[in-house]
Amino acid sequence: MRVAALLACLLATAVAVYPESPPASPKTAASRTTAVASAQPGSQETPLLTEVLLRGWLDSWQRRLGLTEWKIEARVVRLKDLQKGTIANIHWSLPKRSATIKVLDPLDSTLARGEIVRDTELSIVHELVHLSMAKLPLDGGDVEVEEETVKRISAALMALDKRDDEAHRASR
Repeated sequence: MRVAALLACLLATAVAVYPESPPASPKTAASRTTAVASAQPGSQETPLLTEVLLRGWLDSWQRRLGLTEWKIEARVVRLKDLQKGTIANIHWSLPKRSATIKVLDPLDSTLARGEIVRDTELSIVHELVHLSMAKLPLDGGDVEVEEETVKRISAALMALDKRDDEAHRASR
């Protein structure tokens, strides 16, 4: 049942892809795009995102998605370090099996503080789904279909994860 639901979601999703190299070469990078509103002023509170938290998500989702042979780094970056209109991106090298994911610093986020952590985990999952599709022969001229597919797969995976967490808590 769970697999059928996931497959249904997989068949219905997509993300904008921006190659690092000229169009004649294979696709090597992708970015998740989202409209970015003006940033709210930052606070002096404890950081919402830490290297330990990012590494934990990365290790967990990398294992779940079968990407353990990849060397993947995740970094929190400021808005100026991301392509305009994006909140996260991934750049990879297929031959080296290495990738770097950049996620938006909470200081530049327009989301409510309580939504930032879950949204950032979703961004990590989203970019890893792009990576899992890196070898597929996709049409670089029609990135909307891929982007929509990646969005739906990522959302489905996060929903399943949340449901599993709730079921685990309820069984205690």
